[in-house]
Amino acid sequence: MMNIRILILMIVLPSLICCTSENGQGQQKVDKETGQKLYQSPQKLPLGDLTDEQEFRKTLENLKRTLKQKNLKKIASLLNYPFYTSHKEVPNGIGVPADPISLTEFDNYKSAIFNADVMRILPLCKEDNLSEIDEKTDEVYYQSLKKLTDTGSKMYEVYMQYPESNTQAESYFSFIFGKVNGQFKILSTYAKWPVK
Repeated sequence: MMNIRILILMIVLPSLICCTSENGQGQQKVDKETGQKLYQSPQKLPLGDLTDEQEFRKTLENLKRTLKQKNLKKIASLLNYPFYTSHKEVPNGIGVPADPISLTEFDNYKSAIFNADVMRILPLCKEDNLSEIDEKTDEVYYQSLKKLTDTGSKMYEVYMQYPESNTQAESYFSFIFGKVNGQFKILSTYAKWPVK
């Protein structure tokens, strides 16, 4: 009988400690003056208090969700216009953004920008597909896009490489995000195959 009580205590006591402690680690918040335990609910930051990275991730999650729903009309609102669909080729890197489209042209190019591979692969992107664009980059492409963004804000890139079907070749696409007029937008894309 004593062994059963000890066994029950060993099972129940740790769960009671975890449930009554902050983060389940046995540390409770206590008001130093009154000695009473405090409960703090998780705080949500107002949109204006989000960091650039948090805003970028929120925009990316919105894009991924919209792609899964196959709602290309909604995606149009996530893009900044003119939206650049390529870049000029230069010998030692990638050149200035090229082949811009306007909002009125989006319907003509949406299936080329968000082709079957993008629709299938982009929602699966992981941490190693994301990068912050270095503010001091010497790449003309990124420097040109930076001029479109809010002063002092950061830019991010989603780059995905994948095998082409029925071949040994690799393909890729990239989307560049930046803050324009206080809101993160997709500034441009480039891929192995041109949109225009």
